[in-house]
Amino acid sequence: MNAQEAVAPPGRVRLLKQFSTTVVDQVVLSGASFIVGLLLIRQTSDADYGMFVLVQSAIALLISAQMAWLSNPLAVLAPAKPHALRALMVGAVDSSQRRFLQRAAAVAMLVPLIGYFAGFWSGLESMVIALGVAACWAALRREYLRGVLLIFGRPHSMLNADLVNVAVLLVGAVIAAYGPRPAVPWAVGALIVSAMAGEFAARRSLGKNPGLMTGDPSPFWREMRPLAIWATVGALTYWVYNQSYNYVLASRIDLRAVADVNAARLLLMPTIVLTVGVKTLLVPTAAAWLAESTIGRLARRLLVFATGIALIDVVYCLLLWVFRDLLTHNLMHKTIGNRDELLILWAILSLIALYRDLLQTGLFALHKFKSLAGVTAISAVVSLAIMWLGIKSWGPAAALIGQVTGETINLVGVLVLLGVAHRTERSGAPRSR
Repeated sequence: MNAQEAVAPPGRVRLLKQFSTTVVDQVVLSGASFIVGLLLIRQTSDADYGMFVLVQSAIALLISAQMAWLSNPLAVLAPAKPHALRALMVGAVDSSQRRFLQRAAAVAMLVPLIGYFAGFWSGLESMVIALGVAACWAALRREYLRGVLLIFGRPHSMLNADLVNVAVLLVGAVIAAYGPRPAVPWAVGALIVSAMAGEFAARRSLGKNPGLMTGDPSPFWREMRPLAIWATVGALTYWVYNQSYNYVLASRIDLRAVADVNAARLLLMPTIVLTVGVKTLLVPTAAAWLAESTIGRLARRLLVFATGIALIDVVYCLLLWVFRDLLTHNLMHKTIGNRDELLILWAILSLIALYRDLLQTGLFALHKFKSLAGVTAISAVVSLAIMWLGIKSWGPAAALIGQVTGETINLVGVLVLLGVAHRTERSGAPRSR
């Protein structure tokens, strides 16, 4: 047995352990999200749950932007650096991000204050917006540190921090569901406290190993910025059709429509969260694979991962379909308008998004952020047009029909870009960045 053969199995075992831990982590997060949503659907009004969903959508937007501007470029660049320089990079960027978020949150807090005194929003709405700002701030801090733990190959530490987050969140959700009314301030408050608890646990773990160093972030930002600009454009554009449907439904129909579509989404949450979790780990992993292999082999590996998860998702969707009456009537105690249609659309959407998300990590590793932004922009325009114009004919389902169309276009674009990169490599030309 040569040295390479002796080293390979431990590497594969380590990768398997990391992915299995990440899957467990996403099961925990998915289960917590389901329980929180279930409690709010059963015990609160559609207006309370609808406003809570709008706050969650805002958090999703900002996390997407931060991952594009900061976490994904960091995950692509940092693993290739020596350990000490990697620790300095993530520590310096961490300090810079903390200062920026503190200032941004302070300015954003003026918005609900001005809106209340100007008569734009009621006292409750202004309070929820203010709490939403704090929830966004806390979620961004926690999400950054989760990414850092993965950069250092420590998914077990991320899982421990997420368990702290989940425990606090569930306590807060119970208070929101069974405590004083209205429930939405308590529910958003639970998001704040739980994210802060998760951040504290992650920061404590990183402080012990490897230690968060401080330094000048300028050279690191200069290195990340060429990747970050187009990644952020793509992420914000993607949000237009992936999350803005809640605001389209709220403005074109009402909060009941928001509650119905998201109640159906809640039942598919395990498939959605599993995809997000695996993608988070695959970003730095795909970069490492590309460094030691070819584009074709990288694409095949990603396709295998996506297909394996897709099989799990299909089994889950079939079980969900069989027990849909039990889940919606007996468990949720809710009548969802056009439930079956919404469930089918969410299932189709989650499977398409799975392949698009995981194959897209290969383009991240190739630094194809500008090309991805262009594909995403086309997808968003088509999706939003269908969403906006189709509401009169299809009602709330138009939001999902638009998303399915957009995700299909996006997936085709990802496959085309991977194919072009593969053909370029086979022709002997250097990989373009």
